Amino acid sequence: MSTIFGVIARPQSYMNILYLLLAFPLGIGYFVFLVTGISLGAGLLVIWVGVPILALVLAGSWAICEFERVLAVKLLHEEIPHVTRGRSTVSAGEGLGAEERLLIGVWRRLKSNLANRLTWTGILYLFAKFPLGIGSFVMVVVLVSVTGSFLGAPFYYWVGDGADMGFWRIDELWEALVLTVIGIPMTFISLHLMNSAALLQGKLARVMLGRLS
Repeated sequence: MSTIFGVIARPQSYMNILYLLLAFPLGIGYFVFLVTGISLGAGLLVIWVGVPILALVLAGSWAICEFERVLAVKLLHEEIPHVTRGRSTVSAGEGLGAEERLLIGVWRRLKSNLANRLTWTGILYLFAKFPLGIGSFVMVVVLVSVTGSFLGAPFYYWVGDGADMGFWRIDELWEALVLTVIGIPMTFISLHLMNSAALLQGKLARVMLGRLS
């Protein structure tokens, strides 16, 4: 019983709601960044300007993925270990100048990152964050607003011509109290639904942003 009804007293329930709400603006930002950067970089590849742009998009995606990892760890308490990008250096004994060593080191590091599974699963996750964020936001807004309107019916049913529920106009106190009674189990159901959505998104982040082992 505590698992079912204790959900309302657990702080984690509200951390989950915060995570779901944040997914909406973050998902839009990620989508705009990736689509704009990739489109611009790909379009300018013919004059080589697109190469540094795509490199910046790649670096930015790594930074954003790390932010998402921290967000899932802090808000959802998912265990996603920090993953460092590949590092590659060229020793001074190879008879190359400083600029040549730098270019070769950057190239090797880029190849290492491109061969890393987390680079591509991370970008895919950032793209998926857009529809997930919209779905999460809609779900939270609908569940919270509907449940809140049911629970608070006795406080506003008397305004104007009463509360119109579409199939039922609430204009008497007993009717408003019936809505409140219905709203009580709806509160627990809504919290469990939102917790389940946050749990699924946390597991997705763990798979897409962390190592499989």
